[in-house]
Amino acid sequence: MTDNLKLQKLFIERLQGVLPNGQSLAPVLSDTLNISIDAAYRRINGKTNFNLEEAVALARAYNLSLDGLSDPSQQNAHFSFQDLQPSYDSFEEYLDLLLANLQRLEANADTQLYYSCLDIPIFYNLGHPNMAAFKMFYWMHSVLEVEELQTKVFEPDLIPQRFFDKGKEIYDTYCRIPSIELWTTNTLNSTLRQIEFYHNAGHIRSREVNEALFQDLQDLLDRLNLRAEKGSKVIDRVANEREQDNYKLYESDIELTGNGALALMGDHKISFIGHLTFHTLTSDHPGLNEKTLLWYQRLVRKANLISSVSAKNRYQFISKLEADLNKTKQNILG
Repeated sequence: MTDNLKLQKLFIERLQGVLPNGQSLAPVLSDTLNISIDAAYRRINGKTNFNLEEAVALARAYNLSLDGLSDPSQQNAHFSFQDLQPSYDSFEEYLDLLLANLQRLEANADTQLYYSCLDIPIFYNLGHPNMAAFKMFYWMHSVLEVEELQTKVFEPDLIPQRFFDKGKEIYDTYCRIPSIELWTTNTLNSTLRQIEFYHNAGHIRSREVNEALFQDLQDLLDRLNLRAEKGSKVIDRVANEREQDNYKLYESDIELTGNGALALMGDHKISFIGHLTFHTLTSDHPGLNEKTLLWYQRLVRKANLISSVSAKNRYQFISKLEADLNKTKQNILG
């Protein structure tokens, strides 16, 4: 087998690894590359090589990197990132990409997601309307520095309704994906500091707004506790077969250094690495992802499982988070 054929075979395998179960690769190639089904099969069978333009188009469409094909253990890893601009439209594109990535994971029946939670997972924030509004305002005001928001005081109605709708869809999709989450007793702190800073800086001036934020955080912790007790992220209805036992919550004694996730889709792996507050670097580099999996597995081995079992440990963990929440609430509301 020639080197070119080996590379093409490996690339085909990686493409097949990211497709939903039961979806044929030939129609995907035909649609993405605008070629006939026969031409697609010739590429799958190695009778026709992908040209550079075709390989790049497929890599972009399915978040695949072309590096690591010849040597999966090589030191150089390719990352994808979204170049966000200081505008509402750019932030909406961020939400669209986040949803598309989750939908791709959900479509694969073998998906499992590891998530290290230095901060509250973005999906949970988007599932609670007042926290969703605050976080989206914070990201656009303080991180992206959207011009229209620089002189504004935070009010939930500054966020377009379509953003809430997308956020709710993101949250609902995440709740259907089997996940292993690692939290610490400091996971709430970043959000509490953001609220306290915005209050002290005059970006939040309404007592009612602050009360609504703290109520959402309490609701978030109540629902986290219920998810952990049930071992499922679906708690508002009867979970289907795939959604049962789809959630494991661990308390990590090792301090987490950042938000990040690793998606396992059968043999295919994708790393999502937190960058610049809420941005994400994405890579499917085999060597990097194998090391990332080992890191998550070590964290899990050294962590305490507090979902489905360990009611005492779960109560103590949630109580610690609630104590931090109530302390900040007292500082602001009195």
